[in-house]
Amino acid sequence: MTDRPRVFISYSHDSEAHRERVLGLSERLRQDGIQTILDRYVNGTPPEGWPRWMLNRLDEAGRVLLICTPTYYRRFRGHEEPGKGKGVDWEGAIVTQEVYDARSETTRFIPVLFDPADETCIPEPLRSHTRHCLGSEHDYQGLYDAILEQSGVAPGELGPIKRKERRRAAPLTFADTKPPPAAAPGPKVDLNHLPADAEHFLGRGPELAALDTAWTEGSATSVVELIAPGGTGKTALVKRWLDCRLRPAGWGGANRVFGWSFYSQGTGEDRQASEDPFLAAAIRWFGVEIEPSVNPADKGRALADCLYHSHTLLILDGLEPLQYPPGPLAGELRAPGLKALLTQLAAAGHPGLCVLTSREWLQDLAGAVRGDTHPQGPVLRLDLGNLSDPDGACLLHRHGATRAGAAPIPADDPELIAASQEVRGHALTLSLLGRYLRLAHGGDIRQWGQVDFGKANEATGGHAFRVVAAYEHWLAAGGEHGARCLSALRLLGLFDRPASAGALSALRTAPPIRGLTEPLFERPKGWLGRFKRQTHPIAETDWCITLSRLAEAGLIEPPGDSGALDAHPLVREHLAESLRTRHPEAWREGHRRLYVWLKESVPHRPDGLDGLQPLYQAVAHGCLAGLWQETCAEVYIDRILRGTGNDGFYSARTLGAFGADLGAVAGFFAEPWRRPAPDLSAPDQAWLLNEAATRLRALGRLAEALEPMRAGAETRVRQEDWENAAASYGNLSELQLTLGRVPEAVADARRAVEHADRSGDAFLRMVMRTTLADALHQQGETQEALDAFTEAECLQAERQPQYPLLYSLQGFRYCDLLLAGAERAAWRGAGGARVGADPDRVGACDAVARRAEQALKIAEDSNLSLLTMALDHLTLARCALYADRLQGHPPGPEAREHAERALDRLRAAASQDHIPRGLLTRAWLRHALADPNAARADLDEAQRIAACGGMALHLADCALTRARLFHDRAALAEARRLIETHGYGRRLPELADAEAAAATWPPADPTP
Repeated sequence: MTDRPRVFISYSHDSEAHRERVLGLSERLRQDGIQTILDRYVNGTPPEGWPRWMLNRLDEAGRVLLICTPTYYRRFRGHEEPGKGKGVDWEGAIVTQEVYDARSETTRFIPVLFDPADETCIPEPLRSHTRHCLGSEHDYQGLYDAILEQSGVAPGELGPIKRKERRRAAPLTFADTKPPPAAAPGPKVDLNHLPADAEHFLGRGPELAALDTAWTEGSATSVVELIAPGGTGKTALVKRWLDCRLRPAGWGGANRVFGWSFYSQGTGEDRQASEDPFLAAAIRWFGVEIEPSVNPADKGRALADCLYHSHTLLILDGLEPLQYPPGPLAGELRAPGLKALLTQLAAAGHPGLCVLTSREWLQDLAGAVRGDTHPQGPVLRLDLGNLSDPDGACLLHRHGATRAGAAPIPADDPELIAASQEVRGHALTLSLLGRYLRLAHGGDIRQWGQVDFGKANEATGGHAFRVVAAYEHWLAAGGEHGARCLSALRLLGLFDRPASAGALSALRTAPPIRGLTEPLFERPKGWLGRFKRQTHPIAETDWCITLSRLAEAGLIEPPGDSGALDAHPLVREHLAESLRTRHPEAWREGHRRLYVWLKESVPHRPDGLDGLQPLYQAVAHGCLAGLWQETCAEVYIDRILRGTGNDGFYSARTLGAFGADLGAVAGFFAEPWRRPAPDLSAPDQAWLLNEAATRLRALGRLAEALEPMRAGAETRVRQEDWENAAASYGNLSELQLTLGRVPEAVADARRAVEHADRSGDAFLRMVMRTTLADALHQQGETQEALDAFTEAECLQAERQPQYPLLYSLQGFRYCDLLLAGAERAAWRGAGGARVGADPDRVGACDAVARRAEQALKIAEDSNLSLLTMALDHLTLARCALYADRLQGHPPGPEAREHAERALDRLRAAASQDHIPRGLLTRAWLRHALADPNAARADLDEAQRIAACGGMALHLADCALTRARLFHDRAALAEARRLIETHGYGRRLPELADAEAAAATWPPADPTP
């Protein structure tokens, strides 16, 4: 091998994320001295043409990396549909021939995987070769060594042979019996992400029986909701059911059992918990094949589809951090992936069961809940409630409440009953109270009044807070040992999850944190000790004794083998508030230490969502420490996003971690989503407002995105940053339009044009005019919209004379307006009216199709986004469909092919705003092909996406399309309501046509 080997990289263009991953591998190899050959490095088309370029480059390369994926394997074998993947097909033929000629005795070809699940995608001629799965730096080094032929270990020199007499074996003797049959394989189980078993469990017989029934084969129950305030024992009930009923019975015939807890401190708006780690872990564990960059809703649907294929038990604990807090949306999930997963599972018919716990009812499942009006509903709601008086008294007694110096008292003692009633039978409070009485008052139940429950707020777990506060007072008065216990306990107030041994060690290192960890350090001996600094932590034995005492008190879970500590979320919540308000300096210093430790615990830019988790936690702690500016620049932007340019936003573009990003961004706000932390620079405040709006929009939380988007736009205007002000108002206009706020969209688009003109940027001046034109078009102001599009196209021709027509999103919007007349005419024909062939309308379709073809070629040649190409295919599908309908023909292959390609790319681009457009076009196409059930499915999906995101104009289009396809008068009335409410003037002529046609509709839709 030469000093700088040449390596050809053969891969398929599966997705934009995959192409970027391959490019990243190539750049890393080049950084490490390997001369890589990649098609992305070619400017345009090579002079010799692609086939000869590939052949010549393969000849030059000493090594060939084959990036194996399902798409690559399909194309390598020549199984792809005609016209697609011709490059890999050609390379596959060359590689196969060379391996054949060498009789498989060649090491030139190296299979490479990015996902271990793709091992079956290695082409057969190379399956005997060593493959390299790139999941870590160690894996990459293995590939690097293989390229340089420096793998393995150099053998040492041969020494002399040392012979000895061979051992003689005795003849085999055994009883002539058959070996026992092999045990049947058990189910695949992972409950490691659930909390440890809670001890405050008693009673709950009816609820356990209801869970048994729901899990019984043939049950009509798909989802069980266990709803109760925090500390009531929801998790304890589920764990008891799993450990004492299902596990001993072999899991009741389950194929797979998977559990996850989402619990973090509180449920306030300032805490933006993320579903991303769950989705990533579940997709990996269940073996779902989906790109990481896909939007969360599609991940949730893919996971639900997987669960339909086996008898799976899914446990989701503590969902409230992912629900909206009290208010207009109280109880609704703000996690689109979980919402898609649970609503699909709640549709009934799948062979498994999902058990979930939360403090709030899941409003997203309300329509499927079993009740008097819906006796066969697939969702069973169990209101857990607090313990009865006798059960509460029994729990108190079990944990040590008795009478000091007297014989044991019965569990129904009036004093026990009174204490249970005082705390409303709250299980966690009773468990803590019983232990507190045993440790602090010798178990004397008569002392329960020493705990001040007078101002406790039952709804927020205040009774438990009062007991923890009583413990704090008792420990503070308990001398050295009490002070150590109190210090160790308060450390947990710095965490919203189990505290790892490493994190605790960072907090316990010298110097002590003033007001927090001094008791965890040895005090210097002698009378001068009071003047010396404490520099030595207490011995590990003393630390373990301290933790044992806290576990005995029920304040923490007994430490596991990993050394991690945890407490009930309500206990952590109280400790956090107490530390923050009473010891603010210690609060900030503790979070600062955790910030430093976490960001130094991983490589500078770790890969994958799991690799980024410590950095996301570091952001949270850095913000709580008041280090907003440093944390934003050094951790969030540089290490999580990996920059904000075209090659940046790694977490979102590559991993689809929109929720995790939003959780990180929340830390930079003094008041989400209104006011960023004042210590941040003005440009960063404006940027973070836009970042919050972008992430909220990507998660389908469109209404929430309005406020930060407008605040960011106004900030840019105050800064006289006209370019960013124009872009911000343009984004705001688009969002207003999606939400059906048409007049507001027009007004904001006019502001965008004004600021773009002030900026002098030619591109922005062109783009913002198309934004305004689109808003005017939807409002029904056709001529003004046409004038704005014409002006924009003139600006485009000046800016790029080689591309004089509008393209990309701007071209799609213009084509949408140019197709409006043909669309209306095609619908009139579909409604049964006698409409002859209209050459002008068909000609308009042909003209728009030529525009879209040119735009698609530009997109493909310039490697524009998947969304751009998807919208061009959608325009071509509409042109072909309308032309076919105008001529009285059923949709032809051109319409079908472009419709499928458009939807495939819209989904891959995670474009929730545009997916309904593709579904509505395909619904009409499928109905015209006499497939009404498929058309209904597309309509239902479009309506579900639009409803989840509050996309009012799409909802109007769904209603109008449903009415016209299925003669649905209720849908027609809903279409009128939505069109009038939102000022959707564009659809008024089509609505009038549909209402006129409705006079000829049959009395009821005969289609079931």
